[in-house]
Amino acid sequence: MGDESGSVGSSPEGGTAGGTNSEVAAFVDFENIRYSTINSFGREPDPIAWRDKALKYGLMAVARAYADFDQHPPAVRMRLDVAGFEAQHYPAKRTSDASGREKIQSRADLNFVVDVINTALTRPDVKTFLLFTGDKDFIRLVTTLRNRLGKRVVICGVPGSVSPDLVAAAGSEDPLQVAQSADVDKQVVRAIANYVGQLHDGFVPTQSHMSRTLWRFLDRTVLPSEHIEAKVMEFLRKGILTKRQTINGQGQELVTTEINISHPLVREAIPGYLNPSYDGLPREDDEEDGYGLNGYQANTETGMETESNLETADDYDYDEEEEEEEDDEEVEEESTPVLAEEPPLPLDPEDNRGNLLRPGEARLRRAPTASRS
Repeated sequence: MGDESGSVGSSPEGGTAGGTNSEVAAFVDFENIRYSTINSFGREPDPIAWRDKALKYGLMAVARAYADFDQHPPAVRMRLDVAGFEAQHYPAKRTSDASGREKIQSRADLNFVVDVINTALTRPDVKTFLLFTGDKDFIRLVTTLRNRLGKRVVICGVPGSVSPDLVAAAGSEDPLQVAQSADVDKQVVRAIANYVGQLHDGFVPTQSHMSRTLWRFLDRTVLPSEHIEAKVMEFLRKGILTKRQTINGQGQELVTTEINISHPLVREAIPGYLNPSYDGLPREDDEEDGYGLNGYQANTETGMETESNLETADDYDYDEEEEEEEDDEEVEEESTPVLAEEPPLPLDPEDNRGNLLRPGEARLRRAPTASRS
C-alpha cells in the first residue's frame, strides 16, 4: 500500500489494511495542505498518497476533506472522490469592516473540529486519528483527542509548513513526502531555455513575463499552467534561476530572471548551455551584454545559445582611465552632428515590451556631449 514510511515517532501500529481490522479516521484541512504543497513543490497534492498513508494504520472508517471548494478547481473534488475522501463544502463567510474592506472568514475549520470530536465520541472503535494539517490552531483539538479521549493522533502535514507545537501536542508525525521528480524539473529548465531562445532581439527575460508565457513551452501533463508561477519562484529559491539588474533601451533599470548555468540541475538538463549575461556574479558595468545584444545569439529551434560572438568575462576587464581617454578621442574624431533622439517606445507594465532594445542598439552609459570646435 505505498512505499512511504513514517518519520520520527510515527511507526504505524496497525500495519497494513490487509493485516488488521483496526479502523482509522482521516481528516484533511484541504486549504492548508493544498496551498502548502503548491508553494513548496509547485504542484497539486495527491489525495491517493493520503489514502495510502492512512491505510498503513488501518481501514479508513472516516475520510473527509474540508474547504470552501468554490475557491478551488473543480478537478480537485474528482481526485478526492477517486481516493475515497468525502469533500465537505463550507462556503467562506464574507463581511466588510467599517472602512469597506472585505473580510473572509473560513467556516471549514470550525466544522472540521466539530466532526473530529463527534467521530471520537460516537465511534469508539476508531483509535487512530490522522489529521492532515500543519495549522497550530488545532492544538487544543489534538490535546483533547489525546489527553481526554485517549486517541492516538498523527499529524500529516507538508514539510516546512507544520507547526512544531502541533506535532509536540500530538506526539506523532508522518509528513507528506511529495516525490519531486528530477525529470519534471529538467523539462521545466529546458522549457525556460526554449522560452529565452525565442525572445526577439532586444527583449530580456523577466520573472513576470516568464511566468505568464512559459506554458507555451510545457506539456500540461508535466506542469499545469496554474503552477508555473510557483515553480519559477521555487527555482529562484533553489538558485536554478537567478536575478540580475540591468538597463533597458530607454535607460530604465529592470531586473532580469536568468538561468544559472553553474547549477548542477541546469548542467544536467542542458549540457553546454551558455548564458553570456550571467557568469555567476552580478556585474554593474556590463557593456553590450545580455539577451538580444551582440554578445548573444539564440538558436530558436533548440533554445540553446551558440558560441559565436560570445564574450568572456575577461572582455569586461578594463581600466576606467583608459575608457575615459578612448571616449575623449572618439569625441574629438567625431564630425557628424548629433541627431535628435527618437521618442521612447510605449511601455506596457503588463508585458516585457518595456525591456526592448532596438536591434543593433547598444546600451548607453552616458549622454552624448557636444562636439568641440
